[in-house]
Amino acid sequence: MGNLVIFYSKNKDILKIVSKYKEMYNASVYEIQTKNNISFFDKLSSTYLGSKISIKRCNLNLIEYDNVILISPLWFNKIPNPVIRFLEQSTGKIKNINYILYNDNKKDYPCEFNKMDKILNLRRDKSYFVKVNKDDLHVRVYQ
Repeated sequence: MGNLVIFYSKNKDILKIVSKYKEMYNASVYEIQTKNNISFFDKLSSTYLGSKISIKRCNLNLIEYDNVILISPLWFNKIPNPVIRFLEQSTGKIKNINYILYNDNKKDYPCEFNKMDKILNLRRDKSYFVKVNKDDLHVRVYQ
């Protein structure tokens, strides 16, 4: 059925990345949505205390897509809880996946790619760290 870009966060830089990859892969787009608004405290407590953030169930048949591109920011250098919840719900439903992590720090956190692979029980095809410089995307490949 083609390519699907899945993303979390309406951060303007994330939306630029989504737009670029949507065009590059001629892909459909799906946004991971939370059931409630997320505060800074929610981000902090879900990252460090393990509290769960509820997400809306994905209404797509993910197995129909040849390639999924997952775009996510990092919260405190970790995969956001809503993305983890999405991956847990998607285990066994994705054929091929690429990860793109938005990281505004100078240091990359490649262990997060392995965490996502473990949740999905699927080895990623490719993985990238992306930083937005003005209107340009700076991509660092990680394999």
